Amino acid sequence: MRPRARATDRSAGEGGAALPLFALAVVLVAVATVLLTGITERAVARARAQSAADASALAGAAGGRPAAVRTAAANGATVTWIQIEGRRVEVRLVVDGEAAEAHAERVLRLGDD
Repeated sequence: MRPRARATDRSAGEGGAALPLFALAVVLVAVATVLLTGITERAVARARAQSAADASALAGAAGGRPAAVRTAAANGATVTWIQIEGRRVEVRLVVDGEAAEAHAERVLRLGDD
């Protein structure tokens, strides 16, 4: 009868196989972290640009071009285009390299012109 092999017995060539797998897992996690960080930063920049555009368009509808430009600057944005036609305002701006646009319209209440 042949004796049973112990769990600690290793065949030639199997020793240290866990280390390269662990190193590969660490590298994959690092790469995923870098990619996700970049994607997240870009999404935040887009959201910030859109928020600035929305606020600027609303300010423009309420207070005209100066209010729109002032609000954009307060949000760290640079206005690249603005158009005001009657009650409608359209704004395009850039924040941290991300462009956004928005429009707003002033609603007249009874008694307003």
